[in-house]
Amino acid sequence: MSQIESVIKNLGVKRVVDLGGTEVRLACLLREEDRRTFQAEWWRGKQSSLIAVDDNGNFFLRHSGGHILHIDQQDKSEALVAKSETEFLNMIKLGW
Repeated sequence: MSQIESVIKNLGVKRVVDLGGTEVRLACLLREEDRRTFQAEWWRGKQSSLIAVDDNGNFFLRHSGGHILHIDQQDKSEALVAKSETEFLNMIKLGW
């Protein structure tokens, strides 16, 4: 079982990511084969794929360079969360 499949299997209890002191709860996490290129009017010139969505409807994107970004839907801001998918998956901890 891959690391992503293992994390998805435990998503019911292990689903919190700490973003600089703010806990964000994941609503879903996508396997690599289920991912598609992210497209939005305001997201131009950046190759990324959707990897996860939080409970507030914000996105976690995997940039073509490998790093993970958190995208706030309301203000269209982006924040670097992890330098790799492995680092991001290791950040997910227990929480409701």
